[in-house]
Amino acid sequence: MKKKKFLALLLTGAMALAALTGCSGGTETTEESTGGDASAESGDGTYKIALIQQHQTNAFQIGVTEGAQAKADELGVELNILSADQDAAKQISQIEQCVSEGYDAILFEPVDPDGLRDAAKAAADAGVIMINIVSACTDWESAGISAVSCGDNVKAGENEMQHVADLLGGKGNIAILTGPSSTTDTTARLEGYRNILANYPDMTEVVAPADCAWDTAKAQSTVESWLSAYDLDAIVCQNDGMAVGAGNAAGANSGIVITGLDGTPDGYEAIKDGRITGTVAQDGGLMAASGVEAAVTLLDGGTLENNLIIADSVWIDSSNVADYE
Repeated sequence: MKKKKFLALLLTGAMALAALTGCSGGTETTEESTGGDASAESGDGTYKIALIQQHQTNAFQIGVTEGAQAKADELGVELNILSADQDAAKQISQIEQCVSEGYDAILFEPVDPDGLRDAAKAAADAGVIMINIVSACTDWESAGISAVSCGDNVKAGENEMQHVADLLGGKGNIAILTGPSSTTDTTARLEGYRNILANYPDMTEVVAPADCAWDTAKAQSTVESWLSAYDLDAIVCQNDGMAVGAGNAAGANSGIVITGLDGTPDGYEAIKDGRITGTVAQDGGLMAASGVEAAVTLLDGGTLENNLIIADSVWIDSSNVADYE
């Protein structure tokens, strides 16, 4: 049976909070401690919890859905999963609707980390447990949010770009594909890239980063245009879906270093067939499961040892991809 090592790489403790963009404030914990008093029997079947995702259009988001549902089933609570379809106004309306329908807790992945604060605070003030997952609201603790379960996207970005630098020997022409500029995932991962690039003056961005909105087709079209205009040594992508699009445009074994971030099945398949070089894995399913567990703990009257839950990241390439399928 193939090992799923990164699922066991669990949530780190003792990370410096200053390194975490968009997850400032609070203290960190490991997966074992997030549950507090929660157990498989802690849900009494009456808790109604909503999960409102940014979108449900790629493998990472499917993992978030599956991780949350599995934990809800384990704890015996009702989970209703919604998609905001990358629309902040829709997400605010969904939060308001869940409050009016009497949900006990809401897990949400904010489309707009600033714009969702007021809606989150209003829901918390109404007595709903608010848990922020995957991508954190700005200044989340002052918005009444009880806990954040996310990755350290600055460190994940540093991990990815450092491997690119190593593969290029510290020099070459690079291009970057990003998610929407409004999300903390995008800004934090880009910060991580910049931290590493500052150490490599001979690594040159020959074109401005392109926002491909996490989308494979947009990334493929963008890279097809780039390849006709630039001589690229590496294409650094902020998620696996965009890396797959870049790999589709360049073709298998193109000689261009193409990397992604998130660690998804489509990314692993592209590593195996040579379309992309590697990815930094972050486990969205584990983030969501930890969020559900934290919500049930609080609903049961328990307390969280800590309210900032951080998922670790790991580099995956052709040498170890078989261990993570």
